[in-house]
Amino acid sequence: MKKIFYYTDALPLLSRGKDAINKINRNLEVFKAEKNIKLIWHPWSGMLKYLELNSSDVIDEYKEIVDKYLREGWGELDRSKSLSEAREILLGCDGYYGDVCDLIYDAQNADIPVMIQNIDV
Repeated sequence: MKKIFYYTDALPLLSRGKDAINKINRNLEVFKAEKNIKLIWHPWSGMLKYLELNSSDVIDEYKEIVDKYLREGWGELDRSKSLSEAREILLGCDGYYGDVCDLIYDAQNADIPVMIQNIDV
């Protein structure tokens, strides 16, 4: 079974709102259907606080997505608080998918394939 590290950042949710929510939902459904992939979803550790500080209009939808993901239990939610903790989880994975972040360089240096999420696709 392959492990995929899925990173989501606050910026797409703040800048693209509902489109970013829809993208996360679509991605989770795709990964859920893949029985030979274990997804480790790592939302940015400051996500909720940052969305609240910026009065995001998608915060409730985001919380619902996280709650559903946890309830269904088919993937793992990584709640690492530091970059070094997240890096350790990433380095145990077979691929990186998601938004741009510093972890991409760690994945590339470890020869872990990287695919950047595109909200419009």
